[in-house]
Amino acid sequence: LAFERACEFIYSTWPVLRDATWTALTVSLVAGAFSGALSSLVSQPADAVLTYVAAREKSNDLDTNGSQGLGVLEGSRLMIEESGFSSLFRGFGSRCVWAAAIIAGQFVLYDLFRNFFGVTSQDLSQVFEITL
Repeated sequence: LAFERACEFIYSTWPVLRDATWTALTVSLVAGAFSGALSSLVSQPADAVLTYVAAREKSNDLDTNGSQGLGVLEGSRLMIEESGFSSLFRGFGSRCVWAAAIIAGQFVLYDLFRNFFGVTSQDLSQVFEITL
């Protein structure tokens, strides 16, 4: 959804970018990078809490006689109390660069192969027909 919206915005701003294959691939690259960065913004707090909970359980050496470790909600509460709200976004910069590069690469490869094999958007749509 973010990729499609980013492509729509770029093409509506600069329609001439649709004309050449290399400019369309550049649009895919930019829109993919935006999508990757956005996905890391959304998922970073949850991953930070899960990492915090796992590290805390490992450092506490919990005994295995049925005691349960921290839950996600309790872990996030403790994390925010100890290190502040910004701790939810610790490591966001490197994760953002990594996700932007990976997602951008995936979309560029997808569009590159789609153009190479001559696959159109209509080829990718599915129609369900029922004949009675």
